[in-house]
Amino acid sequence: MTLIRSLLFLLALNAAPAFAQWDHLLHKTYPQRFRNLDTVYINTLNMRDTTSAFALVASLRAFAVQNHDNDLELEADLLKAYYLTYWYKGQTERITAMLQDLSARAAAQNNVQINTRAHKVLGDYYWADVKNYELAFETFIKQEALLNTVSSEELPDKTYHLTNIAHAYHNFSDYKKALSLFRQVLTLKINPDMHAGHNSALYTIGVIFRQQGNIDSSDHYFRRVIRRESDGNYKFWAAIAKGGLGENAYIRGNYAAALPLLQANIDEAVVQKDLGLAAESLIIQANIYLKNNAFDKAEQLAILARRYLSDTYPDRYRHFQDLYPIFVKIHAARGEARLAGAYLDSALFARDSLTNKYNAKLMMRAQQKIDLQKHRSEMEKADSEKKLKTTERNLSLLLVLIVAAGSVYVYITQRKRHRQEQHLKELKIKQKEQELENAALQLNEFARNISEKSRQIEMLENKQGPDAEALTKLRESTILTQEDWDYFKKLFGKVHGDYLHRLREKFPELTQGEMRFIALAKLGLGYQEMSATLGISSHAVRTTKYRLLKKIDVPDDRSLEEVVMDI
Repeated sequence: MTLIRSLLFLLALNAAPAFAQWDHLLHKTYPQRFRNLDTVYINTLNMRDTTSAFALVASLRAFAVQNHDNDLELEADLLKAYYLTYWYKGQTERITAMLQDLSARAAAQNNVQINTRAHKVLGDYYWADVKNYELAFETFIKQEALLNTVSSEELPDKTYHLTNIAHAYHNFSDYKKALSLFRQVLTLKINPDMHAGHNSALYTIGVIFRQQGNIDSSDHYFRRVIRRESDGNYKFWAAIAKGGLGENAYIRGNYAAALPLLQANIDEAVVQKDLGLAAESLIIQANIYLKNNAFDKAEQLAILARRYLSDTYPDRYRHFQDLYPIFVKIHAARGEARLAGAYLDSALFARDSLTNKYNAKLMMRAQQKIDLQKHRSEMEKADSEKKLKTTERNLSLLLVLIVAAGSVYVYITQRKRHRQEQHLKELKIKQKEQELENAALQLNEFARNISEKSRQIEMLENKQGPDAEALTKLRESTILTQEDWDYFKKLFGKVHGDYLHRLREKFPELTQGEMRFIALAKLGLGYQEMSATLGISSHAVRTTKYRLLKKIDVPDDRSLEEVVMDI
């Protein structure tokens, strides 16, 4: 007994110094703990050794429990969950369960700040690591509702929370919702610890207005950054805003005003080692010199931008769709057709890759929505079936005493099953509609790619220098192959049903080439685009149309396009 007491005494002596490090956090409000907690989080995340990190978190939690500080106990659990999202992203089931349980406990204790921050960690995890955008947005919606119940004095990082959600909506081009959230950020009292939030909101609103074509409003918000509404890291944000004004001046064609503004952004970005930001302004400067036929200067800037992009973040590829066309124009102007063609292919590939990536993200979110609805429907069905079985058992017992209850049971059961069947039917209909929408999106993208390639080839033909052989190779890259045609027919069938089958039945004498002509015509392509796609001359396209007018006997008062649309 004496030995046990001695061991406990030694443990208490060893625990005392460990607990002492948490004294400054005890029984404080979140605003009072805010800065100190930031240090705790940083130090913990820097501990790659999980055993040491979890021991530190356990020490904080034990200290909170011992001193009956419920808020600090929840904080320790949030820190552990956040650590897992940082170093063990693959433990999805464990992380989501921890954060959902933490949110429920925080709600039960009416702790809005922990509940809000738990939603943010979970939403960010769904977004960045799980790539489930639908679950992320659902979590952000709940987080936004919680944010509406708390002030920035109670939650010092409220600006950061709102800005984070706004950027998510901006990422999916929901400008209306993003603007609403960013403007809400601007109404909050500026927190010196959260200075970037105010400047980020001002700058991004300016970007959104530019994307919507409202350049004057875009200028207004960039100038608000320069007017120093927030002091934090002012020099850097002022340079970024100048870059925004420079791009707007470029869009207006005011190149003299644009160049120094863009240069100010480049200089500060290089100092801050934000080479991706510097490359964006360099690309615009290169375009300006290109428009002024200063090809050597444009090439110099474009090469520097490419070097910066090669040394910067993984997302650099989105800039290649703007950078490569500069090299195309430079080499085309010099008569270097081979190099111009190579850069044209790269430019189109970069643009198509970005478009496909964005469309894939849209379709992924749409599919996630369907899967989520299906999962919930199955959960509801399982829950309903469980309740149904309970009801059947109870009614079976009651049948011994009440014969009439059997009729009521049958009616209720059939009605429930009918509702379940109707619900499943509605879900299948929604799924079919979504599949049709996705097919239409891909078909429109198919037509857009054809139009874009035709336009690029036409632009290159109008330049001085390219030889016939280079142009021929470029044209061949746009011709619709049999594999392309099979893929096209599959998409076309999803969007327009059995149109091609009806066309074949109505006009069995049509050739395969004429069938392709009519399909492309229904898609809305012009002669030039059909010529490039079918690999024939514009004259041959017109000849095909003239032959079709006779073959399908189009009345004089109607056009071929009208007949094609009515089939």
